[in-house]
Amino acid sequence: MIELSGMKILITGATGGIGAEIARMLSQEGCRLVLTGRNDQAGLSLAGELAGSFFLPADLVEDEPYDIITRSAELLGGLDGLVNCAGMVLSRTLEDTSLDDFEDVMTLNARVPYFLCQAALPFLRDSSRPVIVNIGSVVSKKGYPLQSAYAASKHALLGFTKSLAAELFEEGIRVHAVLPGGVDTPMAARVRPDIDTSDLISPEEIAETVRFLIRFRGKGVVDEIEIHRGNSLPWN
Repeated sequence: MIELSGMKILITGATGGIGAEIARMLSQEGCRLVLTGRNDQAGLSLAGELAGSFFLPADLVEDEPYDIITRSAELLGGLDGLVNCAGMVLSRTLEDTSLDDFEDVMTLNARVPYFLCQAALPFLRDSSRPVIVNIGSVVSKKGYPLQSAYAASKHALLGFTKSLAAELFEEGIRVHAVLPGGVDTPMAARVRPDIDTSDLISPEEIAETVRFLIRFRGKGVVDEIEIHRGNSLPWN
């Protein structure tokens, strides 16, 4: 295990349920953070709550990834890690999914983390403990009704993560995937208002997993962690 204190990490989607808990947990470990998210008010409030943290107003879809990464590195004085947590869910039949719908979900869930990772590499190469964590989904491996576009985007993210991990292996840059099932977040409630939230994974459990992956830097490597709900059959 490595010491996390002083690590400089950018977290996207930090104003969402999972991203905010990741930020809180890493801040407790002494990490210095740049947070991005769609809710400026929530982002500024969270950054004010967490010592050594900054909120970076940014549109991940419209802004240049290089600019986001560079501004983050300037605020922190370097960059040791990137946690790609920003994402969106689309629940729609194939027939009802428009080209714009498809492009929106593929852009935020696959294109954005791809090019943020690309832009981050020069900074991560200067780090003594570089790490990338991509937050996927159990849908990165499975397919559910009404989620064809979402599944396509998360399959793309996992495939990209596997290739990048292999590319960067000899440079010592660790690349991990976290694949959660249903998590108790406002986004999940919007998409599935019928679901019993007591059955859902807590955002804190995902944050614990991310913290473990960043700390776990010995002779062993964990490529991915898949987390399913407790009421779901194992390996199903």
